[in-house]
This record gives sequence, C-alpha cells and structure tokens, in this order.
Amino acid sequence: MVAGDRPAVGAGPARLARTIAVASGKGGVGKSTVALGIAMAAAERGVRTVLVDADLGMANLDIMAGVRSAHSAADWLGGRVTLAECFVAVAPRMWLLGGASGLARMADLSPAQRQRLVEGLSRVASHVDLMVLDLGAGIGAGTLELAGAADRVLMVTTPEPTALTDAYGFMKACVRGGRRAGWNVACSMATDAADGARAVERLRRAVARHLEVDMHDAGSVPDDSSVRRAVRAGRPLLAAEPASPAARAIRRIEGSLAGLPEPSARPDLFSALAARLGVRVAGAMAAAMGGAAITGASMPR
Repeated sequence: MVAGDRPAVGAGPARLARTIAVASGKGGVGKSTVALGIAMAAAERGVRTVLVDADLGMANLDIMAGVRSAHSAADWLGGRVTLAECFVAVAPRMWLLGGASGLARMADLSPAQRQRLVEGLSRVASHVDLMVLDLGAGIGAGTLELAGAADRVLMVTTPEPTALTDAYGFMKACVRGGRRAGWNVACSMATDAADGARAVERLRRAVARHLEVDMHDAGSVPDDSSVRRAVRAGRPLLAAEPASPAARAIRRIEGSLAGLPEPSARPDLFSALAARLGVRVAGAMAAAMGGAAITGASMPR
C-alpha cells in the first residue's frame, strides 16, 4: 500500500470491529472464496474491512486476491516488521493481512508471539468496521480458539455428506469449548437453490437435535465455473466476474450476515482470545481503546 493508505492512528476512543470467523470442517469446500467474497462485498457497501488469513499452515488468500505483500504475519509475529507493513490493499476500503505460512499450530507460538497476536488484532479492529477471519480447515487448536472467540461464525459446507459430517464435527468441537451462539451456515457448490437449502437444513436439524444449537441460514452459492476461472486467474471473484451467479450469491450472504442484530451479549474477540491463549488482556485493550499507533507505522483507514 502507498503511504496515503495507512494514515497515522489518532488518539481517542475506539469501537472494536465486528468479527466474523469463516470456517469449514474440511478443505476444498470453497471457504476461502466465500471469506474473500463477503469481505469484498462489505467493502463495496462502504464498510472498512480487514480480511485476515488465519490459516497458520497453508495461507493462500494473497494468491486468490491477486496481491502480494513484502511481509507476512509470520514476520510480524517474529518481531521483524511492524504490523502495518504486513497489510496490502485489495480494493477500496478493504485490506488483507496475509497468513503466517510455516507456523503449524497456534500452540507453536511463544508467549510473546501470543501477546503480540492479541494486541495487534485488537489495534486493527479499533480502526476498521469489520474483520473477517478466514480460518484453517478442520479442528486444529488455533482454529477452534479463533472460532470460539469471534462475534459470529460462518460455517461453509457443500451438499456432500462428507462435508456436512465434517461441518457437524467442527461445530461439536466448538460447542464443547463453549461456543453456543452466533452460528451461521452457507452452502457452497450447490446444484441450485433447492439443493443448497436441503443441505443447510440437514445440518441445522442435526445441530439442533444433538448439540441444541440454533443456526442462521445465510444462503448458498451455486456450483459456478466463474469461481474456478477467478481462482485460476488469481483474481477475487467479485472483481473478476461481478455479475456471475456465484458473485451475486456471495453478496446476498454478506447482506444476510450484515442484517443480523448484534448479539445481546456480544463476545469480545480479543478478551476471549487472550484468555484462551493465556496472555494478559489489559495491554491489548489499552492499545486498542487508546488509539495508540503501531510502532513505526500506521493503520489502514
């Protein structure tokens, strides 16, 4: 990003961004396409949005978004660069924080890196409106920690029985960890709207019966060749083929999530994440609410 894209952070009270964790029980279900799409759709509506590639092992959102950053979150967590140096602009009002490929698990982070993670994300969230976390597939400890702490979770599945089973398994692990509210589901690669609705309803009934959890049906994305073309071209779907059926469906999913009321007892991602990671929360919250600039750099606007 050019310097003008990252003005210095001013002092004053801050309102932490809404956080949406996009999850899947297995890989290959279109999760990252949906995460990238809802972040871009929100930015199109004027919402200042940061998309965080939270897959600590196989980060690839930069490739899908068609952007490159000189530094990754691994460099920041290692103390080699400032957080702001890791941002790259994807579209107007939208920035990407690239993932930390090579870090296998959240458990591999040192105590100092865990503290840095919480404080850094809290600072980002105090200067944007929405933070979308594209989680790693499966039930790794770090993935479950982020899913358990976010305001809302969007589960992405397909109509395939294996995908639905793995999505249920992910939710079961999260519910055991204390995550009961804020669940949403979207079906990707659906033959048509009816196919997607049937898959969503199967999952909703299973979690209602066995986990006693309610899920919001956020919609479905059709099996559309435009998605594959965009991925191969290294361009965001909503930019490459904005009028495609899949792009329109993802915009509807983003609108469905945006229209939900705030949770009556809204979780605090950063306090919850700090508790899960065993780090002090006071420093993170002071950094966020005090509007302090990241050392030697500045935040997106």
